[in-house]
This record gives sequence, C-alpha cells and structure tokens, in this order.
Amino acid sequence: MKIFVLIVLFFYTLLSLNMAQAETFKRILALAPHACEMLYAIGASSQMVGAVDYCDYPEAAKTLPRVGNYQGIHVEAALRLKPDAAVVMSRNVKGIVQLEKMGITIIVSNPKNFEGVFQDMLRLGQITGHEQEAKTLVSKQRIRLQHVRKHADTHIRVFYELWADPLLTVGGLSFINALIDEAGGHNIFADIPMDSPRINVESVLRARPDLVIVPLEQRNIKERRIFWQKWLGYGHVQVLAINPDILHRPGSRLMDGLEALQKLFTKVDSP
Repeated sequence: MKIFVLIVLFFYTLLSLNMAQAETFKRILALAPHACEMLYAIGASSQMVGAVDYCDYPEAAKTLPRVGNYQGIHVEAALRLKPDAAVVMSRNVKGIVQLEKMGITIIVSNPKNFEGVFQDMLRLGQITGHEQEAKTLVSKQRIRLQHVRKHADTHIRVFYELWADPLLTVGGLSFINALIDEAGGHNIFADIPMDSPRINVESVLRARPDLVIVPLEQRNIKERRIFWQKWLGYGHVQVLAINPDILHRPGSRLMDGLEALQKLFTKVDSP
C-alpha cells in the first residue's frame, strides 16, 4: 500500500511540474528596455501591458503605458494594468519588491554575455508560450555570432567613450568590452576590473588607440571628433560614431551592434 501511495505521489508531482512549466503569463510588464525588445522579437507583444521609459523599440513599443524608469517603478500605476508578471533588470529598483509582495511574478533578466542573452530569450519564450519563436530567433543569432567570430581578426586598439563629461570608458567587466573582443578589437582599458571606470585624457594618450568610438547619445559627433583628433594628433587614429541602443542593451538587437562594431573596425587601417 505504501509503495502504491508513493507511486501516486510521484506521478502527481510530475504532473504538477509539467503544469507549472506549461503555465504562461498573459499580462507582462517590460521594466527594462532590452526585455521589451526581446518580448517583441519572440512575438509576445500582445501580452505586454506596460513598460518603462526608453522602451522605444520597435516603434509599437512607444504606445505602451509607462509605469516608471531606471530610478523606480510607480507601483499604483503598474498595478492598475493588472499584470501577472514583470521582467526586470534588477530587484533593487525601487518598487519591484512591492510588486512582488502584491503577487506579481518577478523575472530578472540581466545577461552578462551572449550565452546569457540567448538563455534569457529562451526563458521568455517559455513563460509567454512562444518557445518555438524564441528557439528560432536564438538559432539565427548563433549563426550570426559564429560568422562574426570567424572574421574577428583585425586587432584594432579601441577607445570607447562611454561618456564625455566626466570622461568614462568601458573596463574589463563591461559587456561592451566583451563585444569589442568578439568583433576582433582590443579595448585599451580592458585591464581595468570595472564596468565603467572614470579616466582622464592623458591615459587615453598613453594607450594610443587606433579608433575612438563615440556613442550617439546626447553628444555631437563632430565636436567629439575635433576634440580627440586635436588631443591624439597622430595620423592613423579615427573617430567614428555608433548607435548606443544596439550595444548598451543586452537584447535581441545585440547582434546588430556586434556586426556594426566589426564594420567600424574594417574602416581602420591596421597598425
């Protein structure tokens, strides 16, 4: 009799697990721009009921109700949308704990490398009922990544101007550092064990980059080009711009960013 009971309990547990795995969320808050892009990319747009500032891609995302930003979530506004889940970059954002206490399932997505991006896409596919779409997307992305890696042999010395004032760059712990490496470049500040270290112009001069990359984010590329060419002065250095959204967001457009980086490297003569 005990054996029979154990067998029944075993199969009941398996059934419960399968039901849990099959559960999908119908009303989702995308509380990070990259999560918003991922959900659209896997075909789950109809399940998104709200977003945060800077969730601006694709164009349709701009019509979603806004319930906060990087600093915090407006809990009452979020709850009025009757969500059953929220995809966030960090639980430390103000308001996330309150949402969880109110019964909203919190799903953290903060990938640190390409494999992490792919796994998060697949996970979002599972919880939205778009598993096959997510698998197809990841498969295509993996092919593109292998193509980039195959041609990553330029070894251009890169200075990435993350911000101009104060002057910030990307260190060895930054995801952008990994992108530069994957595309075939060498981040001149890769040996700094930080995400976004503050530096000075003199340290850039000493490192002698071949390429300065300036994200088009509240900056005038013409002014930044004049600035760096004045300071660096030597013949072969180039100052080129890039769209920050495809590099700074670990989402479905990240391969676009990687390919754009590699394209920039081809415009620079190897030292």
